[in-house]
Amino acid sequence: MQAYLEIDEKIPRDQKLWRYLDLAKFISMLDKRALWLARADTFRDKHEGNFPEEMNRVIDKMYERLNKKYKSTIRSTEEFQDYLVKNTFISGWHKNFDENMVMWEIYGQDNNSVAVQTTIKRIDDFVDKAALSGHSLKLNEVVYKRADEVRGIIPYEDCFFIKRPHFAFEQEVRICLDTYSPEYPNKQTPLGYYLPAQIDLLIESVLVHPDSSDWFINVIKSIKKKYRLNADVRLGICGTS
Repeated sequence: MQAYLEIDEKIPRDQKLWRYLDLAKFISMLDKRALWLARADTFRDKHEGNFPEEMNRVIDKMYERLNKKYKSTIRSTEEFQDYLVKNTFISGWHKNFDENMVMWEIYGQDNNSVAVQTTIKRIDDFVDKAALSGHSLKLNEVVYKRADEVRGIIPYEDCFFIKRPHFAFEQEVRICLDTYSPEYPNKQTPLGYYLPAQIDLLIESVLVHPDSSDWFINVIKSIKKKYRLNADVRLGICGTS
């Protein structure tokens, strides 16, 4: 079924979001006219989507009871978790009203990188919100908590909006697509999905890495012209020109 994008109303519409990209990923975004949602198990953090401790214990007991009565496709919490990470697809953005040097260092990779900036309103206005199929498609802020701090049972897809506290510097906002089907569980899923968007309008500005050379800045300006971006292009913080 179609998964319509649900945006958390608590996030201000004018909130700026940043995505730090190397040149190849930037060109791919423009060329595909889409946001790339990567499968959760392709991320460096192998704790993506892990159940909180209390919820994990409840699910463990549930499978113990089920396994005594039925033969099912999924027979353990770990296996259920594996299905979920292979059916969850994420586009992560940094929430900040200004660019961030730490994010440049971690996600900019090298001097030949860019940061594209948009807003919640622009995502709402210019993403094709019904283009993908699945159980849900949500935009939410990430909550930074330890596994033992989350109480009770929460919707399993919400586990992908919880990360460990040492990631709090990321101030992440995520778009998450959940394609898991209890009736037809499947692990043979693609590495990601493209979420179509009017990229020329979605991107408000493009910042070039602060330590980039003049030739790279000119390359980005040429790319802007080729793809008819309305965004302004400028050098990032700490630049010399």
